[in-house]
Amino acid sequence: MKSKNDKGHSQSFINQHNTKKRIKAEISLLLILCMLVLISVGWQEISHNHFTGGMEQESLTYLDETMHKAGAAFLIARALNATLSVMQSFTITPFIGELSLGEVLDPINDLVERFSLIMLLVTVAIGIQKLLMEIGISVNLTYVILLALFLILFSLFSRTKISKHRLRLMAYKLLLLVLLVRFAIPVTGLIGSHISSVFLADKRDVAMQRIEMSKEKFSEITVQEVATSPKASLGKLKKDSEEIVTEIIKLITLFIFETILFPLLVLWGLIKVFGAIFYAPVMKPYGNEPVGISR
Repeated sequence: MKSKNDKGHSQSFINQHNTKKRIKAEISLLLILCMLVLISVGWQEISHNHFTGGMEQESLTYLDETMHKAGAAFLIARALNATLSVMQSFTITPFIGELSLGEVLDPINDLVERFSLIMLLVTVAIGIQKLLMEIGISVNLTYVILLALFLILFSLFSRTKISKHRLRLMAYKLLLLVLLVRFAIPVTGLIGSHISSVFLADKRDVAMQRIEMSKEKFSEITVQEVATSPKASLGKLKKDSEEIVTEIIKLITLFIFETILFPLLVLWGLIKVFGAIFYAPVMKPYGNEPVGISR
């Protein structure tokens, strides 16, 4: 009876061993086939298709429009800064009540100068994103993918579980790098385009229009008007200044979120998603078995 049980266990072990060998052989053939296809066709042909082309075009259009808006905001800020500087040069009675005209305009002018600097930085950030996307589109990642596939193939024949784990982890990191280099910026631009059109674009355009209107109001104030009715002019300047401060802060918030914080958030999300997909097979490589020679 015991002999029959031993024979049954032995036969079961042999069947499992044969099944593992067959699966390993099939995976090896599949990896080799992927390598041959990658070498024959090339990464550029595989990664450039109708879907990725549409995504890239929409992302580029979004980045171009956002850069144009940021550049327009920068020009508005510089024009407003010039207007305020001219008004500060007005020759009037040094004090109007308890405040001089310069004391009213100095803080606003400082904020406008910082606003123009932020808009310049935002424009540079968008330009860097466009450059990274162009690099990701044009760079040939064939050899990186081949190296990753070779590491996975080599891990199938590695004898220790530790080496299997390390080889596969390195391969998955390489594949994660490929996906991020190729798709991170286009996906960010695609998502950003929809987020902007639904939530941000109208608020941004309204803020820019109000800043432009405030600039026009400042431009309409003349030396004669200030000298003739100083208190009324001071009240008007304070009211317009409060409005322009509110719109500038709103515009800074929108642009920083849209061009810096949101891309970083999307990049972090992509790393987490791709990492969960690629690292799942190697996060628990040993299970409850002791580390040693694999069967």
